[in-house]
Order: sequence, then C-alpha cells, then structure tokens
Amino acid sequence: MSAASAPEVGAAVGMPHPFRLPSGTSLRFALLILSTSTAMAAQLAGIVGVAAYFGLGGDIGSITGGLRCAAGHFRDTATDPGKFARTCPQPDFGNETVLELAALATLWLAVGVVYWLLPAYRIRRRRLRPLPVDGLADIRRTLDELVAVAELRCRVCFVVDWRAREPSGLAFGRVGRRQVMLSAGLLQLHRRDPEAFRAIVLHELAHLRNRDVDIAFVTLICYRLFIVAVAIPVAVTAPFALLVGWLLFPSSVLFQLLQILAQCALAVTVAVTSTAVLRSRELYADARVAVWTRGAPSLRRVLAAQHGRRPAGHRLPPFLRPHPPAAKRLAALGDTRLLFGFGPWEAFGLALTCSLVYERIAQWTEEAARLTHRGSPLAAVLPSVVLGGGVAMGIWHAVLAARLDRGRWEGAHRTGLAMAAGLVVGTFGDRLQSTALVLGDADPLPVQLSWWLILGAVGYGFVRWNAATARVWAPVVLAGRRPLLLVVGGCAVGVALLSVGLGHAYAAGIPGFQLLSLPRPLNLLPTPLDYLGYVYSTAFVLTPPQWVIALIVVAVGFPLAARLGARLSARRRAGAPAAGPERFLLQAVSAEDTAALLAPPRLRSSAALGHGVVFGAAAGLGLWLWHLFCALVVPWPIAWVGKVFPVYQLALAALLQLAVGFVVAWRHARGELRALHGILGTLGAGLVLPLAAITARDHFACVRWGTGHAACRVAPDVAFAVSATPLVMTWTAGLAVLLIPVWAALRDRGRRRVAPM
Repeated sequence: MSAASAPEVGAAVGMPHPFRLPSGTSLRFALLILSTSTAMAAQLAGIVGVAAYFGLGGDIGSITGGLRCAAGHFRDTATDPGKFARTCPQPDFGNETVLELAALATLWLAVGVVYWLLPAYRIRRRRLRPLPVDGLADIRRTLDELVAVAELRCRVCFVVDWRAREPSGLAFGRVGRRQVMLSAGLLQLHRRDPEAFRAIVLHELAHLRNRDVDIAFVTLICYRLFIVAVAIPVAVTAPFALLVGWLLFPSSVLFQLLQILAQCALAVTVAVTSTAVLRSRELYADARVAVWTRGAPSLRRVLAAQHGRRPAGHRLPPFLRPHPPAAKRLAALGDTRLLFGFGPWEAFGLALTCSLVYERIAQWTEEAARLTHRGSPLAAVLPSVVLGGGVAMGIWHAVLAARLDRGRWEGAHRTGLAMAAGLVVGTFGDRLQSTALVLGDADPLPVQLSWWLILGAVGYGFVRWNAATARVWAPVVLAGRRPLLLVVGGCAVGVALLSVGLGHAYAAGIPGFQLLSLPRPLNLLPTPLDYLGYVYSTAFVLTPPQWVIALIVVAVGFPLAARLGARLSARRRAGAPAAGPERFLLQAVSAEDTAALLAPPRLRSSAALGHGVVFGAAAGLGLWLWHLFCALVVPWPIAWVGKVFPVYQLALAALLQLAVGFVVAWRHARGELRALHGILGTLGAGLVLPLAAITARDHFACVRWGTGHAACRVAPDVAFAVSATPLVMTWTAGLAVLLIPVWAALRDRGRRRVAPM
C-alpha cells in the first residue's frame, strides 16, 4: 500500500445517518411500478386487440397471409412505407398505443380502488377489533408514550387480533386512516417484557413515520395483479402459442420464443424487486427505532431471540423473502453502512427492466408529445428518468456513505458493466428486433455486436460519470445547507445525458441497416466498421442542436466546478448551524475528522489540460518528423497506408490523442479522479494533435505523392484541418470516457491484489 493512500483508508469516522440521505426503498419501488405497469398494459391491450379483431370477423388466414407477404416483399419496400402498406396490408388490431394507454389507466384505477378498500377488507377478514378503552390503562399509557416518541403527523388507531397468540404487530391503512394491529400475544408481552413490547410497537410506528405503508400496499397489489394479468396467462398460453406459430408460420417461432423469454425475465425481475422493496422497508424501520432509542437495545434482544429459532416448513430463497433474516437486521442495526449499498445486481435489474419496456414507453411518449421520429431524445426521457434517476441516486448514495467512512466506493467498474449488460440483455425482448428476425431483415451479427457495444458504452459511461461527479462533489454536499438540491442537480444532469445517449443508441439499433445506401468511403469498409462509421457520421459529423451542445458543456463542466463549489460552501459554512458532516453521522466527530471529510479531492484540471497540450504537441512534432522522414527517404509506409485508408491521419490523431490521455491519467490522482484527469488530458491533446496530423500529411506526404494520389484527392486545405479538429477531439474524448475509467478500475484492482496484507 502506498503512503498516498494511507490517509483515505484509515479508521472509519462513524456510521452514516440512515435518514439524512435518500432511501433505497423508493428506487426499487419506482422500478417495480415501471415494470409491472408496462407489462400489464401491453398484455391487456394485446388481449383486447386480438379479441376485437376476431370479434369483427377476422381469421387466422389473414394474419399468416400478411406475415408471408411481409417476409417476401419487405426488402423491396422497406424504404417506402406507403408502398409496403399497399403491397402487404396487415390485419387491423386497432390503435395499439391507444389500447395500451387505456389499459394502463384502467389498471391504475383498479389499483386505486383496491388500495382504498383493502384496509377495511383486512380488518373484516382477520376480525380485528379496536383496542378496548377500559381495562388496558397501562397499555394505553405506553402506546401514547410511543406515539409521542414517533412524532407522527397522522392519527393512529390501534386494533387487536385476539386470535393471534404470537407477539406480532402490523402497520397498515390508507391515506387519512392509519392503523396498527396488535396481536393478543403482543398484549400479553407487555406484562412479561415491557421493553420488548415497546420495541415491536416502535417498529410498526416507524413504518408510519417512514411513510412506507402505502409503498408496501401498492407493491403487494401490483405484484398480485402482475401474477394474474401477465404471469399466469403467459404460462398457460406459451406452449399453445409456440405450437400454433410453428404450424401456421414456422419462422415466427423464434419471435414467440424471444417474447416468452422476455416476459419470463420481466416476471423474475418483478418478483425479486417486490420482495426487495418489502425487505428494504423493514431495515429502514429498524433504523428508525435505533435513532429513536439510541441503538435499539430492546429490538436487538428481540431479533437475537428470533435469530436462534429455526422456522418450520419450506423456506424461500433469501431473494424471494418479504422479510430480511434476523441476522441481517441485527447487522444493519450495528452498521448502518449496509443500508447504503448499491451494486451490480441493482443496476442490472434497473437496466434490464427499462430496456425491456423501453420500446413501449418510448412509443407512448412519442404519441403524447407528437414526435416525428423514434430517435428523438424526448422519446427516451421517461425511461431515462426511472433508469438514470434510480442508478444515479444509488451511486450518490453509495459514494456519500463511503466518503463518511473515509473510504472510496469500489463498485463503479462492476456496476457500470452490470448496467451495460442489462441494457444489452433487454434488447432480446425488443419487438422490432424479434419481428426483423421473422421477416429475415435482422442485421448481421457484426452489426448487432457493434450496436450492443454502443448501447453498453452508454450505460457504462453513465455509471462512471456519476461516480466521478459524486466523488468530486461529496465534500460540498456534506457541507451544504441544502445538500439534496446538489444531489438532485447532479442526477438531473446525468439523466439528461442518458436521455440523449439512449435516444440515439436505440435509434441506431433499428433493424434493416443493410438496406441503407451509404456514401463513400463508408461503404468500402467492412460491415462493423461501416455501421460504426454510419453511426458516427449521423451522431457527430452532422451538427447537433444547440441544446445538445450546451448539455455536453454542462456535463463536462459540472465535475470541474466542484472546487468552486467547495470555496463557496466554505464561506457560508461559518454561519450555518450544525454545518459539516455531523448532520450525516449518528455521532459527533472531531474537528480533524470534520476537516478531512470536507477537504475536496485533488482535481488538478488546469494541470491535466496543460499536460495534455504539452504531450499532444510533442506527439504532433513526432508526426511531423515521421512524415518528413517518409517524404524524403522511405515513402512506401505512408503510400501504402494512404491507399488502404485515405483518411488515416484522423485515425492516427485519435489514437495518439487517446494515448496522451492514458499518460496524463497515469501521472495524476487515483480512482475516478485519475480517469477525470485522463479525459481532460485527452481534450488538451485534441487542441493540437488533429491539426498536426492533418497538416503533416498535407504538407509532407501529399507533397511527396502529389495531389493526384488516392489519399490526396484534394489540395491541402487549412480550413479542413481547422474544421476537423473539434470532430476528432469530440470522438476521441468519447472513447476516453469509455476506456480510461476501465483502465483505471482494472489497474486499481490489480494493485489491491498484489498489495501486502
């Protein structure tokens, strides 16, 4: 271990306060709502559309005939939708978007009705009775004390389940009418062990204080509706759909299989997410009791007694249990850092779900906003808010908690890879991709791999950008008067970036790439490079809107503004009550620890840019000397390269610019900050390297060859060199955002493996 890393890996300052940072329960709940709503709306709309089609006289022959016609004529008519519609009229299943939105509204109306009536149904089914007024004065007095401790803003009605002999409680109810059920065994426990009684009741009151009762109710309702509306119909009809599809239209079997696998993946995600929501709320209720009672010693004793018992009967796997095991609850009471975990599985689940439902949500957004093309970033806003907002908030959550522990969040690399994998795996449930397979219009495997690389790069780069930004801004957040505003601002910038990235990435993956007629020299390259060149030309060469340029500038400048934010917060900190990180910790810390937590990480942006310019100028000088040597002595290297790749100077400039970025990253700080320095060094090198590479070829190689050479079809043009510089710099900076953080993470991982114990 190096001496530079010793201060950061020192002893922990203290456990973070569980309610000063956003809760992870809301993140999982938003994922559940998105996945269940979209899946149920699509399933019910499909059933209604098919029923209406057959009810109005439609038959199977029209469906199979339309599919056969589409498979036979799609290549000839794909570029002309009007001609395709006239040649192969398709069966009318109604306006799909209207049906899905109507189904979505109907479903949420049903959820609202069930939510409103469920508390009364539960009281009647379990025969709950109000707590008697007479005869239980001691219990009444204790309950009043506990309600005062909880500082609830709502009126609580206590009811009793006289048939339950085990000591237990349950918080339930709806808005405006909250209830807490006390079992008969719990009332008897008040006489035998008053402290255990107080711990159990406080745990139920903590659910009301955390406002997670409605979350639990809606979670259970949505999960059971999903089982009835999606899981059971898919399980029953899947074998018949495969059999009928194989008999009527054999090529549709693959489509049916992919859709079934997508539904299964969604069902697994819904099941795991719903139980994760319920487990998370239990841990946060325990944490609330610990805050109220300064450690919850009585609750620890109750959980320790439960930990020693072995429940009878079959036990579900840990990820499907609605309640966390007693051992985990005890561990979370002793170490609140367990509440702030965010890792690969959460990111993978979010990305997988959003990728599976992206197509339909984007279609709804397009219809609502009357967008004209699928590639608009506005079509990706809603999925990006849930996906990007959830992942970004989880990253800030973990980074801030690690900062309070005097450490560094180590999961950025694995979480980024998991998010990239989730986005890629979710594309197998895309209806456009599945339909393209049936019609024989699917892109070749190299193009698919290239598209998955682009989509994965968007997810990975998003995670690494948020991790680096959160780490740089962590001291400012800990010192700010309104820290949540800074966190929300950082997440909002990331969500906007993700919306643009996903909008372009999903549009680039529309099947039928081989139908496009591409300009030269793109059509001279192999298929994967041809595809990547097309994506690059549409995404970077064409001038983007002004608001996209402004967003990129904000995204680049936001991490760099952290030092200015630290200075401003330092000026305001002196007069702010309870300033500093103490509000985020369960106990006070010393002045030295406070100063260490509020010290901003070393971000030498000016030095990184300067080093990039210096190293880039040296590399540019080397290019000039090499071209001069080739022009005077051995011209065959540049002559051969120029025939094969006429614009080789741009690729050469990009590679050297990227190499400079790696050198600058190696010379500067650790972890995400090293990656930031490397990206800044790449931008600094981009100010001189493209210009040097273009002029080196124009003024030396082309002078040797003559302007009639294949690589010198035009005379040397300084204007082209100036205009190409920002394009090459932007494209290379994008590669640096992807590659340099990967290198930094792998290097740190290797250093940890070889570090002495």
